[in-house]
Amino acid sequence: MTTMSSRVAALAVATLLLSTACGSGTTGGAPADGNLTIVVAVEPVSLDPCDTQDAANAVVLRSNVTESLTRIDPASGEVVPLLAESWVQKDPNTWTFTLRDGVTFHDGTPFDAEAAAASIRRVVDPELNCQNLDQFPYPLTVTAVDSTTLDITSETPDSILPVRISYADIGAPSTPADSKTTEPVGTGPFAFSDRVQGESVTLARYDGYWGEAPEANGVRYVYRAEPSVRAGMARTGEASLAVPISVQDATDDDRTREYSDNRVFFLRTPTEKAPFTDVRVRQAAAYAIDKDTIVGTLMQRSGQPTDQIVAASVNGFVEGYEGPGFDPERAKALLAEARADGVDVDAAFDLVTRPDLFPGSDEVIQYVHQNLQDVGFNVDILSLDTDAWLQLLRAPFPADQKPNIIAISHDNVTGDASFTFPKYMAGDGSNSTIRSPEIDTLLREAELAVGEDRARLYQEAATYQYNEIAGFVPLALQSKLLMLGPGVEYEPNGLTGVELRVSDITFAD
Repeated sequence: MTTMSSRVAALAVATLLLSTACGSGTTGGAPADGNLTIVVAVEPVSLDPCDTQDAANAVVLRSNVTESLTRIDPASGEVVPLLAESWVQKDPNTWTFTLRDGVTFHDGTPFDAEAAAASIRRVVDPELNCQNLDQFPYPLTVTAVDSTTLDITSETPDSILPVRISYADIGAPSTPADSKTTEPVGTGPFAFSDRVQGESVTLARYDGYWGEAPEANGVRYVYRAEPSVRAGMARTGEASLAVPISVQDATDDDRTREYSDNRVFFLRTPTEKAPFTDVRVRQAAAYAIDKDTIVGTLMQRSGQPTDQIVAASVNGFVEGYEGPGFDPERAKALLAEARADGVDVDAAFDLVTRPDLFPGSDEVIQYVHQNLQDVGFNVDILSLDTDAWLQLLRAPFPADQKPNIIAISHDNVTGDASFTFPKYMAGDGSNSTIRSPEIDTLLREAELAVGEDRARLYQEAATYQYNEIAGFVPLALQSKLLMLGPGVEYEPNGLTGVELRVSDITFAD
């Protein structure tokens, strides 16, 4: 029987041979009709403007069909104007935004403060259950002062509200207020044209766009689960751009491009489900996993080992912190201690993943599974489609749900831990299994703080979680690869994983 360890060794050899064989990409002219084809890993779960928190949805909609008042500059990380020209903090709880004049939605409706207010209220309506609601920890009151002036008041002071508002993608007034739409209407350079369920989404250039016109006449998104298929489509010119691709399919010319979006691959344990109610069991999971082999052999240039759930550019990163290293004997000892104290360490649980987590994730999850089994865990792999995976990621969790460790690939492009820690660590966090009054207090204080005090409080919360709760097993700081097809040019940036602006794709001479 072939073991996972032998497959790891074989994969390393195969990778070297394949990268050598695929050393040159196809070159050629731009598409004759001026239309692009982008091949992605998975179909969008939702096309509603309020669901662009999910990368599969955002890659189609954000900055293409829909826009927000502000956006994050991928080069500087600073918040910059988009549909808002400027903003000022009116008082500790209220920000005033001056909106861009002369903008229209794709259906011809003027964009104004009333339209923006209605769209933002929709995002933060808990009854609608928008994915982007996660980015707004406090209720908002949104008031149109006049046609180009908008006041946004948060329940408590929020020093980074202009950053948060970049997650409120603006839909047209025709968007239903109490239900999700499947035909988004925005202000972006491309208008929604057509969707063939399970096959494609098509966008057409919007000639009434307020900004600089894109070169492409339109773009069609198609879905292929296998990274090698996506890469092959780009090499042959069947696709203009393939994203993401695996290390094994990368070429050694400039048609393969690498980028990072501050994305971390980690595991979340169920701290309220046996056997993970015991901290020693959670610690054992961390000691069991050989992240150096996972990164060095399986992920290669697409990852670096990490001990934290945020990247160094995020203000919640703890400088100098080192987490548990690979120590299977220590893991076994911790499980033995817990067993002696009556903990059912033999209880069965699932290692939950999804095929499109990242290219090559299936092999990584198999290796993690073997690591956990090797120290005595009773674990099965459960691979789900994106929608089913999201149901296990987010609260409320079913009471009769089998215990699971869930594999997560999370990005934070803003640099502020408020977009990660409350969601994953707070007692009422949408993706949290942690119930810690100490962490909740630190997170509440951090939300009200600014500058160095804000960073210090987030770092204290992170340190407490890593040392006392051990609810996560951080594995890798990720980077990604994409491949360009013939005749197109695109330079990826820090937002590419969540905001692939079609306007940034140009045709080569």
